[in-house]
Formats: sequence, C-alpha cells, structure tokens
Amino acid sequence: MRKDAQEAVDWLVDRFSRLVPGLPVTAGIEEGGGQFLLVLSAGRR
Repeated sequence: MRKDAQEAVDWLVDRFSRLVPGLPVTAGIEEGGGQFLLVLSAGRR
C-alpha cells in the first residue's frame, strides 16, 4: 500500500511539473487509520 501511495505521489509531481514548468512542486505521504493521504504543495519562486 505504501508503495502505491509513493507511485501516486511521484505521478502527481511529474504531471504538475509538466503542466506548469518551473513551478516548484513537492509532495508527501501521511499515514493514518490504515489509509494514506497524499499532500501536494506548489508555490511560485
């Protein structure tokens, strides 16, 4: 399950970086209650 969450995070970061080149995008995974929350952050330089 954690591996699936990591693959989803990697995919999201890749897609957002293609959508807006140069936009710094970071992502993380938070665990809780047997589930995973994907956290995506983006900001301008």
